[in-house]
Amino acid sequence: MTAADIPAAEFHDRQRRAAESARGQGLAGLLVCSRGGGTVDRYANVLYLANFYSSFPFIPDVKGNWSARAHSFVVLPSDGDPVLVTDMPVKPDEVRVGDVRTADEVVPEVARAIRDRGLGNATLGVAGADALPWSVFRGLQAMLPGVTFVPADHVLDRLRMIKSLAEIALLRRAAELGGQAIEVMMAAAAPGKTQGEVMGEGLRAMAAHGVMLYNSFMGSGRGGNRPHIKYTDFPTFGSAEPIEDGEWFHVGLSGVYRGYYFDHSRSKPIGNPTAPQVEAFEAAIASVQAAIARIRPGATAGEVAEAGFAKLVELGFPTKSEFNGMGHGVGMGWDLPWLVPGDQTVIEPNMVLCVERSVEKHGYVGDFEETVLVTPRGHELLTHTQIRRW
Repeated sequence: MTAADIPAAEFHDRQRRAAESARGQGLAGLLVCSRGGGTVDRYANVLYLANFYSSFPFIPDVKGNWSARAHSFVVLPSDGDPVLVTDMPVKPDEVRVGDVRTADEVVPEVARAIRDRGLGNATLGVAGADALPWSVFRGLQAMLPGVTFVPADHVLDRLRMIKSLAEIALLRRAAELGGQAIEVMMAAAAPGKTQGEVMGEGLRAMAAHGVMLYNSFMGSGRGGNRPHIKYTDFPTFGSAEPIEDGEWFHVGLSGVYRGYYFDHSRSKPIGNPTAPQVEAFEAAIASVQAAIARIRPGATAGEVAEAGFAKLVELGFPTKSEFNGMGHGVGMGWDLPWLVPGDQTVIEPNMVLCVERSVEKHGYVGDFEETVLVTPRGHELLTHTQIRRW
């Protein structure tokens, strides 16, 4: 999984800008950590800087044999060349760091790279703390008693928030492929089918184009006086109860294409639509479209969210759900900004945003999500999946 269509010069520019940001904050450098292990979670920062992803599984450390498997690190001095430390061989024509060190014992090798760059008694910012195991961090502290580690996720969070033209092209393609998978799944959702069978059709469509599944929130059911919702948590498409005529159905599908995410949601009736079903479907659509209408450079993330929630209130739907935002940035993960009321992050050109809402009323569920590119004068819709199936 590599961002193969991004030129080498862009990676080097990212490294330069990250180092400049760290230096401007009084840091001697950054320790950047990412996790691979065959998953599509927490890999972003090292892929962003070095174009490397470790596909080795995340396994417990065995002293004297291996440590921090599935993890990779970039040691990025504020002044000096970066070092990439990996747990498995790299492809030299793809990795964008000159000094690459591969080791089974990853933790001692990271400590060695830090000392080799003259940072053994420095203050380093840690980017990717959510991917850094406690045991690994404690090991680095013991090996590097002179180093002060401080939080620095914000350095890469800020850089990743604004996309380059090459990234936008990959996100556009990711949105297209995710939309195609959604179309296949919505067509497959029919009486007698299980959610797993519907997911199987989506997986087939994604695999044909090198897309990996991140998650699939899926549900079906009936509303009214005795509502019944069919869903599971592990896996999220594992309900054994088949889809039935007269139910509503929805899917929120996210996946990864060449390191870049898509995130889409759609709903439909199974059989003839009913008025309460359509009311829920339309409320989700209306709230998302109201939020999107507010997207333009100079607006704030909070204003976008507030526009979407105001539409829900107008329509008589609750604003609370399992996710209290109206969406998020998207790139090599869920990027800034978060579309939540009160957030003062200013919307800028070349942000890519996912705007979403799931609503429920009397057991009827509507789910809808679109992807939007912020342009100099407004926004462009990147999702082109059928909206209404009723």
